[in-house]
Amino acid sequence: MALQQEIAAEIEAEKIGQTLKVIIDRKEGDYYIGRSEFCSPDVDPEVLIKVDIKPLVIGNFYDVNITSADEFDLYGDVVNE
Repeated sequence: MALQQEIAAEIEAEKIGQTLKVIIDRKEGDYYIGRSEFCSPDVDPEVLIKVDIKPLVIGNFYDVNITSADEFDLYGDVVNE
């Protein structure tokens, strides 16, 4: 499992700086949680977007610039709302 976590972290780190099309699945606490158009729910990493002034719509797609990553999740900011 530790080896798989290292591999997953490397794969996700390669996405930093990319802009992905993300569908918003839900809001939890301070984050909207979504997934890229190529990811499956409950299998692939989620994209976490910090809640800010302008609310996002659950079920809508947004372009998200990936700013950081760990072995389980990507973090990003919405661009061109």
